[in-house]
Amino acid sequence: GLAFPDWAYKAESSPGSRQNQLWHFILELLRKEEFRHVIAWQQGEYGEFVIKDPEEVARLWGQRKRKPQMNYDKLSRALR
Repeated sequence: GLAFPDWAYKAESSPGSRQNQLWHFILELLRKEEFRHVIAWQQGEYGEFVIKDPEEVARLWGQRKRKPQMNYDKLSRALR
């Protein structure tokens, strides 16, 4: 399997930045088969993924954070 930095495996409730929680959420989506149409690992690339439906990823993140106004522009800023 792929190895990620320690922060990627922290529980969502652990202290840390919002970005760490977002990365945790992204990894969660990548692990689940039902989200492959939305986000998936890049074929043959180590540790790279592709967001196939940016607005859906943003909507799901907004749902998780109880922020219905979430959009991909806001989410992408948080990913940087």
